[in-house]
Amino acid sequence: MSNYELETKNNIKEAIIRVIVFFDLFDYPLTANELWNYLDKKYSLLEIVNALESGTKTEQKNGLYFLAGREEILITRQKRHNYSIRKIKIANRFSHFFRLLPFIKLIAVANSIGQYNLRDGSDIDFFIITSPRRIWLARFICAGMAKILNRRPTDTNKRDKICLSFYITEENLNLDELQLSAGDPYFFFWLRSLVLLYNKDNLYEKFLAANKLSAAYFPERSIGGPEKPANLILNSLESLAKKIQLIIMSPALKKAMNVSAGVVVNDKILKFYLQDNRQLFAEKYGNKIRQIFTESN
Repeated sequence: MSNYELETKNNIKEAIIRVIVFFDLFDYPLTANELWNYLDKKYSLLEIVNALESGTKTEQKNGLYFLAGREEILITRQKRHNYSIRKIKIANRFSHFFRLLPFIKLIAVANSIGQYNLRDGSDIDFFIITSPRRIWLARFICAGMAKILNRRPTDTNKRDKICLSFYITEENLNLDELQLSAGDPYFFFWLRSLVLLYNKDNLYEKFLAANKLSAAYFPERSIGGPEKPANLILNSLESLAKKIQLIIMSPALKKAMNVSAGVVVNDKILKFYLQDNRQLFAEKYGNKIRQIFTESN
């Protein structure tokens, strides 16, 4: 259970406000159905609509709910929806290449807080799940392909570039260890905003279950055991890919590796975000929540 979820009170109006406030940080108004989903369907859609109509410090226009006085974000949502369609098409094209690798099991667009809420000048963040002992090889090939095609983001040009900075293996689907210990609302909504592009062997459903987003039961898969001779070449390539990437890794990443919450490097998780703004978002969110509920008392 996420830290954010533990802090959410069992009160429908307060729960709704908490969701709307977080998305307001990203200029994203919500439909009642989106609220229902982001609240993990703990309440019925009718209960949510009735609560919104009975007053929750929100306004509504064209079926979208937002904090009072924030009507301008309706236009922002529409613009970003159009930008996102373009970016998702680009992401889909790349995912068709990546999925040719048999050890890539899931591909999603990440860091879009709110479905189709990508900025025009932003890059396209991928979240990839691989087979065990293939994470370094997957990154080497995917990042190499993007580099050859001149699709890697730079400091001066990120628009529609492909950011390949987050991988996990299918033996490590639960992401609780990556959360900020003092509360991580960004993680809570990040997890619920992934845009799925490729899903092999129902891994997405297993990923949801591992992160407590589904009540469905999925039997455990056998990951260990003796390796087949046919895998020996791939195992050697995995080791080589790891050595090469550790050698050419930038000094900034090496310095932050397994020290910063945004840079986690091991054989089950590769996460390369030098700028991890989750703490900043948590503070902004907490301040806004306290302001709103203080004004209510």
